[in-house]
Amino acid sequence: MSSTLSGADTVAGWLTTWAAAEREGDSAALGGLLHEEFRGVGPFGFVLDREQWLRRFADGLHYSAFTFAPDEEVREVAGTALIIGTQEQAGTYQGRPTDGAFRATLLLTGGPGRRLVGIHLSLRTPPAPPTPPAA
Repeated sequence: MSSTLSGADTVAGWLTTWAAAEREGDSAALGGLLHEEFRGVGPFGFVLDREQWLRRFADGLHYSAFTFAPDEEVREVAGTALIIGTQEQAGTYQGRPTDGAFRATLLLTGGPGRRLVGIHLSLRTPPAPPTPPAA
């Protein structure tokens, strides 16, 4: 995969390119898609800078499936795109499962040459409440 958008100047094209790079663990391609000031917030509140985000694959992240679909219309304000959608994934990180569906908010710089400035993930469905102890 190329580290450029390869003609994917639309937000939809950018999202397809980005999701493929994530699914394939292609840090080189992702490096071309992330802004220098990128920050990623994981579903449990951890924050990763650009270099940490790109290093996830070398540190043991492997996806067997990864998709992203906008949940609503993409909003553009002063050339900046805000996308709220659902990220579904199956995989492992250092042997632990990372499967799930997450609400994802992406912030992209204006195009052409869009770059991801930030992503914030949260659980799409809250965890089930704990089972009360048996009496």
